[in-house]
Amino acid sequence: MERWVVLIDRGVGNQQDVDEVAHFECLREEARARLYEIACTHRPGVGLRQKRRQVYRIGDGDAYYVSIEGALSTSRVVYRLGALAWSTHPESWPWAWK
Repeated sequence: MERWVVLIDRGVGNQQDVDEVAHFECLREEARARLYEIACTHRPGVGLRQKRRQVYRIGDGDAYYVSIEGALSTSRVVYRLGALAWSTHPESWPWAWK
């Protein structure tokens, strides 16, 4: 089993923002399934009233481009799956793996 993080990458104006959406431990295929579920359901902004959502797979399924049309604006974000490659002491992280 590997340790995973789902990242959301979004651009607003000239700024680029990356946030962590979820952390979990599982096999790769399960992680890809969870990433897909998050890409289809996660709300990247407070108060966003979704009218239409389009989800595009990037590559083999480790990333998704999502376009969400709202009542007043459209959000475009990328959800990415990352596997823990190295850490000095993962058990001390505030969101300790369980």
